[in-house]
Amino acid sequence: MTRTIATTTACGLGLALAACIDHKPGITGTQSIKVEIVEPADPGDVSHRLIDIPRTVRVNLTAYDHRHEIDPTFDREVQVYVQFLGTLTPSPDFTSATHSLEAAPQSLTMTAGQGVDLVVRLPPQVIGPTNLWVDDAKTPGVDPSYATGASPVLWFRDPSIRDIQQPPNETKLNALENSPLQNKQVSVNGSRHGATGRLVVTSVFAQGYTVSDMQCADDAGTPPCTAEAYDHLEVFSFSAPRDQNGKLLREGQVIDGFSGGVSEFNGLTEIGFPVTFATSDAIVPGREPVPAKLDPATWFKPLSDPQGIINFERNEAAPIEIDGGAVCDLDPDYEEFGQWKIDPAGKGGDCSRVSNLINVITTGVVSDLDRDSLVALAGARLPRVVGVLRPVVIGSFHVWIIFPRSSADLTLP
Repeated sequence: MTRTIATTTACGLGLALAACIDHKPGITGTQSIKVEIVEPADPGDVSHRLIDIPRTVRVNLTAYDHRHEIDPTFDREVQVYVQFLGTLTPSPDFTSATHSLEAAPQSLTMTAGQGVDLVVRLPPQVIGPTNLWVDDAKTPGVDPSYATGASPVLWFRDPSIRDIQQPPNETKLNALENSPLQNKQVSVNGSRHGATGRLVVTSVFAQGYTVSDMQCADDAGTPPCTAEAYDHLEVFSFSAPRDQNGKLLREGQVIDGFSGGVSEFNGLTEIGFPVTFATSDAIVPGREPVPAKLDPATWFKPLSDPQGIINFERNEAAPIEIDGGAVCDLDPDYEEFGQWKIDPAGKGGDCSRVSNLINVITTGVVSDLDRDSLVALAGARLPRVVGVLRPVVIGSFHVWIIFPRSSADLTLP
């Protein structure tokens, strides 16, 4: 049923002017769709989150007309979206020309103004406060009523760093360059480990910082603290990173949480336009993650190998360690980007035909490694190099960059 508007026109003639007035009695037809959640029976609340996220939700739908009565003429399919972390999933601008079939909105059938015990599939990444959004806007061959409805809130848990970083399928081609929460607005309010967890700043740079979700020995945060795959993230602050009070962040500091928008920049997952929350700037040695050691024999293997290139994604924004890598001759990347290269396999020197290299940026951090020093080191094997990992992934183009945080991250021959 489409909305209709009846119009009558009345004109009056005065001594000085004539005027016409349109009388519109109002919009009729279907006005809204009520969305009732049948299952889960308890949607939770802000203080009591649902521990397990169901893969489906059952709903009842009712179409109401302009008299707020059930509209018995409403027979059609309506589209269903899931609203969480600030946006609808899938995007409401869905068209078959720009999206895959996997991204199409779900459809539910309503008859005589009602749909009873209908099943809605939730996206695999759904998290946080969530609503179901129903609208009548895109049924093929039918004039839309544009009636809409939203469910009560389902209170799922808040996201963790791992929720932002871990791809749904590690073997898919987009595993290296897409966050499952891309374009969402997130608030990470603590560690996924609960009381024993800590969000620890692992590096601070001119335009941001990296943070790792660490599990410590006890509720007091006693070291040793450990991190696992996908427990690391970069927060891009555009300038020197500060907390909510404007105080500069420090490496090793524990923060309470952060919020901002999730985006991908050339394969790097970032939190943009962030706010960082911290109540203490105390630093306890031993809370930062032990760097993961790069294995040149396995890390460069294809995505089909679980010990292969996916290791770079697992350790994105985390410190990694390269032992015995050899320094390559400087190339134009040093002049343009300040990057010098290491051959993890230990050859070094002329690396123009070597594909599996690690780029290193030490400008502004390690002052004694100037251009002349790097030229002199060409071909030499470095006992140990540590740096925070940042990828550049554009399709099949892969560059892996590490950022040593201080001279302590480099052991020179």
